[in-house]
Order: sequence, then structure tokens, then C-alpha cells
Amino acid sequence: MNTTPKLTAQERQRAAHQLVEASKKPYIARGLSRAVLYLTDEQAAKRDDLIPQFGQLPTAH
Repeated sequence: MNTTPKLTAQERQRAAHQLVEASKKPYIARGLSRAVLYLTDEQAAKRDDLIPQFGQLPTAH
């Protein structure tokens, strides 16, 4: 059973127009199908459940 709350059209539109820092890139986390996470390279390098939406995952140094 899906317990994810439904967003109204206005909420979806408002979220789509939010500004994001240029240093953050979009990722989808496995298991969170409807959530897009905007993370810096350092934040993304610490996680192994991300699907990059542009480019490749950063490697941890």
C-alpha cells in the first residue's frame, strides 16, 4: 500500500520552479521513486543508493 501523500497541481508546480544552487545536481534515490534529491558532489559521494540524472556519480576520494 502506497502511503506517499498526493501533491496538488499547485504544489507540484511550485516545487518545479524552486531555485537550486548551481553546485547541486539532481539524483533519484533507489526506493524513493517520486523524490528528486539535489546534492553536491560531496554529499552524493557518501551515498550508494543514487541514480544520477545528468552525468555520473562522483567518486569518493
